[in-house]
Amino acid sequence: MKMSFNGWYSAIIIAAGLGFAAIALTAYATGQNFLIFVGMGIFMAICMTMTSIQAQRQHKLRKASGK
Repeated sequence: MKMSFNGWYSAIIIAAGLGFAAIALTAYATGQNFLIFVGMGIFMAICMTMTSIQAQRQHKLRKASGK
């Protein structure tokens, strides 16, 4: 079964969130607080990239439909 783009979009954002949670828990357990900022940066970069890709797809579809 082939996943739709929205399925991939959701899966990637959820995976990034879980990765950030794991890094944050590791930072809390080890006392290395810089890991929180590293994880936050990675999570924000993934979210912004995926949102940009989604917006480009919507723009392309809107342009193709003639609106």
